[in-house]
Amino acid sequence: MKLKKLTFAALATVTTVVALASCGQNSASYGSMEKHYSGSLKAGYTSLANTNENGKLDAANSTYTVAGKTIKTSPVLKTVYQTETSNDQFNYLTNQWQQNSDQYCNMVDGLVANDKYANVVGALALGYKTEIAGSKQVWTFQLKEGVKWVDNKTGEEKGEVKADDFVAAIEYVLNPINNSKTVGIVSGVIDGAEDYIKSLTNEDKTDDKSFDTVGVKAIDDYTIQYTLFEPTPYFLTCLTYSPFLPVSRAYLESQGTEFGKSENDILVNGAFRMTKHTKESEIVLTKNDMYWDAEHVYVGQVIQKFVPSTATSADIRKWFESGDIDSFSPNAKDEQGYKKYVLGEDGKGSVKAPASDDCCAVQSVADRTFNGFFNFNRQAYEYKDSSKAKTDAQKNATKIALQNVNFRKGFLYGLNVLEYLKIYNPKAPIEFLGRSFTIRDLCTADGKDYVDYLNDVYNREQGTTGVDLTGINNGSDPIFDKAKAAAFFQAAKEELISSGKLTASDFPIKVDVVRTETVEDQPYEDATYAPLKEAAAGVMDLVLQIAGDDTTYDEWVTEDANYDFNMLTGWGPDYADPKTFLHCYVEDGDSVMYLGFGDTSDPEVAALQTSILGAYTEKFNEGAAITDATKLAERYQKFAEAEYKLIYEDAIIIPWLTNTGWRASVTKILPYHAKRASYGLSSTKFSDCIVSTEVVTKELREAIKADYDSKK
Repeated sequence: MKLKKLTFAALATVTTVVALASCGQNSASYGSMEKHYSGSLKAGYTSLANTNENGKLDAANSTYTVAGKTIKTSPVLKTVYQTETSNDQFNYLTNQWQQNSDQYCNMVDGLVANDKYANVVGALALGYKTEIAGSKQVWTFQLKEGVKWVDNKTGEEKGEVKADDFVAAIEYVLNPINNSKTVGIVSGVIDGAEDYIKSLTNEDKTDDKSFDTVGVKAIDDYTIQYTLFEPTPYFLTCLTYSPFLPVSRAYLESQGTEFGKSENDILVNGAFRMTKHTKESEIVLTKNDMYWDAEHVYVGQVIQKFVPSTATSADIRKWFESGDIDSFSPNAKDEQGYKKYVLGEDGKGSVKAPASDDCCAVQSVADRTFNGFFNFNRQAYEYKDSSKAKTDAQKNATKIALQNVNFRKGFLYGLNVLEYLKIYNPKAPIEFLGRSFTIRDLCTADGKDYVDYLNDVYNREQGTTGVDLTGINNGSDPIFDKAKAAAFFQAAKEELISSGKLTASDFPIKVDVVRTETVEDQPYEDATYAPLKEAAAGVMDLVLQIAGDDTTYDEWVTEDANYDFNMLTGWGPDYADPKTFLHCYVEDGDSVMYLGFGDTSDPEVAALQTSILGAYTEKFNEGAAITDATKLAERYQKFAEAEYKLIYEDAIIIPWLTNTGWRASVTKILPYHAKRASYGLSSTKFSDCIVSTEVVTKELREAIKADYDSKK
């Protein structure tokens, strides 16, 4: 995201469970149900008050009333997680991985969040005001008073959250020594940030700039001000992501390089403390009773059970039925469970119309895209099976071949991704197909979704009519074409040989791909790659590499980039503008390290990056240069042209999965109450989740939805 938020495709099943998780255990208490802050909005500020707050819980009687129905509730939410925290762990100022942010988003709050309708509302901010100062834009926020920092381990108060905590955070993010992976979202908007970073990076220390030159300052204890180098209409949505979270300056300085190494190396101001963390076993969150909005934290404890890659869909269903977890999504890979909840005895049920009254049809909110991409400058060559290791000549041949656009287009058109998407809905995999990098429903201009601007460009350039790159709208995959893939591979081979870059003896080109560790998903993966292998016969040899365990797999696809091609990593947006996606692959962009361009201080690497990404970067810059809020349509049009080039002209990435489809849900969590948004951190927060002691039936869900819709 950004500003980064990368996630693994293997999370799809678990993401569904987390989104629906609930509980049926009553040993824990609900904890404090009060608000813990003070302050009133000053004149001239726009209020950020949440006017769509959920109702109050009757904790004494363990009941909650909505849509005229009084529901018995539970104070414990039992759910799952599949990927262990890694890399930056709990250092939320440097982290880019969703497995980490899924946890710390529940522990640390920022200025704003999203409500259940996805509106931006205040978290630690009461309100804001803006002004234009020449070519710059100034945003000033008034903070809530009395919000507490607490020790994660003990729950003891450690001071009050003040404006300087937001300044300290930005200063830390911008310091190159901290290697923040989210620095781009800050330097991309804050005045003076880029020059400050460059001055600290320069070997000449005499020209180091003072942080005072950066556009962030504490006006007083409860007023924080950001100066942007140009008007940024989506800035409020940027603040929902982690580099803008606060940190206690004194605590940060006391921790040094240990900050965020574990859950007990940060201070907490959010809804929960992490009170247990057993690697690849269990994570327990306990309510922070000093939380500023404890009134709207409806569970006292969240218990998360680890799901290993060997677990099956049947295993997860059985966990639900035995009470180990409180929610799951029936999957066709579990024939018994799918029949019980979805198909019914007569086999007439479906995902959109499940047979069981305890099973509801739910349409996912798209919050990420999974893409295939290439490593143009691979450095790591680790193999569990030494017989698959490449020779130096083979390594060089692969590097040269990947620079050929027709070779990459062979991958674009040769992957039958609908086979993989059958994991999510075997009868309607098209609902999860995403052939745009930017997700639908992220942002609009003139009443038109950004993806529809991209659709217009695609249809114009391809000479087609009515193609929609969102599969659920299109009804078929407009990209997969084995014959076209074969033609591109043959063209690539001819070009590479005729140019003298390779010889006939260099073929077939060996391309290493990291295989999914989820055993149950491997047949779908094989079916996806099968037509690609056939189309590339004699040109490319696809070699699936087995990491052997979850930890090695994570290393191979993250910091090691131990692959030639990877399609199991995704990206989610940090804010509501196409830039949050498209900036990933500009020169020195947010995700170029996964393309092999992590260190461009080497002139050869920098030159290679420009040869691959330079033309796309120029197109991107045309859109980024349009910042007038009244000209968003022009901005989106230019961005759409850049995105088309990224995917369909240069084949640098291959989008294939977005979670927009329908799924079956068996859950005890009340729908239409939790925070939601397609960007930022709000959608994975457990605050506002209300847990019933009974499964949510179709009737109850429909009643709550009607109430929700009536109050939009």
